Amino acid sequence: MESFLNSQMGIYVVLFLMLLGAFLIGYLFGNQKDEKQVVNDKVKQVVEQVREVERKLDRVEKRVEISDLSEPGQVRAMKTRDRTGKLSDDAKTEIVESILDLDYIGKGNPSHPDDFQKIVGIGPFVEEKLKSIGINSYEQLSRLRDQDTEAITMLIEFFPGRIHRDDWKGQATALLKLKKKKK
Repeated sequence: MESFLNSQMGIYVVLFLMLLGAFLIGYLFGNQKDEKQVVNDKVKQVVEQVREVERKLDRVEKRVEISDLSEPGQVRAMKTRDRTGKLSDDAKTEIVESILDLDYIGKGNPSHPDDFQKIVGIGPFVEEKLKSIGINSYEQLSRLRDQDTEAITMLIEFFPGRIHRDDWKGQATALLKLKKKKK
């Protein structure tokens, strides 16, 4: 046996066994976590769970406070869109009144509207949109200011700058003069 340990092969076997032992010791003892680390991990998990419960509780408390403030019958929702997704007439009226100065440009007579299709750049679709926001006469179009033009562009979802380029105000003024001469 002694001759085997002194031989080169013996040295390799002893070296292999020593390395195997070192590996096993490291593997067995290295996988065990320190008890302190295990406890810290569990404490972190519990703290995170407590914070999540506190967040949920805060949301519930806020809902309760809001519901305490509102009483049935005091708040009325306004229908702003119809089933197709378009603005409802009530919503349009409210938006038009808040954006467009109808006191300055005047209120046209919806029962006797002027023919806007005589104005270059206004087709049946745009004419209908103008009438839906309360613009029915050449006189109204002839009184448009820049802010009114911008408001109309937004309200009828028209191309920006197109009203100026097509000179609706000038065309409406000319048509208004012709209309007055015929009377």
